[in-house]
Amino acid sequence: MSRIERRRSDVRVRGRERELEVQVGALGGFELRPTRVFVWIGEERDTRQRIVSLGSAPRSLMIPRREREMLAGSLRVRSLGNPLMTVALAGVHAFRAARRAVT
Repeated sequence: MSRIERRRSDVRVRGRERELEVQVGALGGFELRPTRVFVWIGEERDTRQRIVSLGSAPRSLMIPRREREMLAGSLRVRSLGNPLMTVALAGVHAFRAARRAVT
């Protein structure tokens, strides 16, 4: 069984959108933000990235937060802000976008 390593930045970040990034080694990954989803294949994110907009303009965090990272084998999970809140907000934006597309 692989060892899980957790890291927490000492620097507090303000003025960036909350985010949750998951990368599975060389397979690729995704980054979820409340208003956008970034998806890529392979290790190189910048060259093979696709962006899906979920609607409205991004909003930055006003309260400073620390960036957190978890490494478990080839799995890397990084977050800024509460990951559950990020998923919930993205779900609301995705639902609204889907509802707009239907009507």
